[in-house]
Amino acid sequence: MIRLVVCDVDGTLVKDGGSASALNPEYYEVVRKLSEKGIQVVICSGRQKASIEKLFEPVKDLLYIISEGGSLIFQKEECIYSQIMQKEVCRQIIDDARKIEPCDILVCGKKRAYAASEDSEMYRWISDSYGFDIQAVGDLQKNISDDIVKISLYHHNMVEQLTKDWFRPKWENKVRLNLAGIQWLDCVPKEAGKGTAVAFLQGYLQITPEETCVFGDNENDIVMMQRAKYSFAVANAREEVKRAASRECGPYWEDGVLAQLKKIVSEQEK
Repeated sequence: MIRLVVCDVDGTLVKDGGSASALNPEYYEVVRKLSEKGIQVVICSGRQKASIEKLFEPVKDLLYIISEGGSLIFQKEECIYSQIMQKEVCRQIIDDARKIEPCDILVCGKKRAYAASEDSEMYRWISDSYGFDIQAVGDLQKNISDDIVKISLYHHNMVEQLTKDWFRPKWENKVRLNLAGIQWLDCVPKEAGKGTAVAFLQGYLQITPEETCVFGDNENDIVMMQRAKYSFAVANAREEVKRAASRECGPYWEDGVLAQLKKIVSEQEK
């Protein structure tokens, strides 16, 4: 019997960077019905908590939120789990990221996100579409006092290619690197990640992998699929994600996840 449902957001429920208007409102009713039947719903995303809450405003208090690629877990306003990056590691990653000139840099703290300037494609997209709480600080090395949980490199369509020659080989054994869509490379603490966060929450809620169902589309979702008996890749997922998943459902633009969640509700009513 399923007791825990874990859903990625971008590329799984909505298009990358989709705002609240992009989410089918039927998801809210399904979350309510799952909650009524004792099934806990978790939103697990590279987004920050504020962005996820804007997407799920009507039902946000029914959710556990795993944010920043698995670095933070929230139950309502309480942070029940966190993985913080070491300051020296942050300094070195930012220095290296600056050398990849086509890429922009997003620094994510426990309080909010930070960028060097408001005058960038990344800043506008993060602020307007994702709905992030973001602040322009100028120098990312000197002007952030927040605890850092994630550093992301951004390019509108080539981040994988731009980071493959030396950045990823240099850092892949020092931090956890997650490609998220064609735009983002996320750097989080080695101990963090979606799989680690889901495992923590399973222990916290005393729910087993055999009672867990996961939905995802991208490379960073594979580790959480490994924590679930029931794992679904949406039809638009990367091929390696489809291979890792035990099942496949429709693409996000056809609300493939919604259809599967409705089936779970129906099975509980039998």
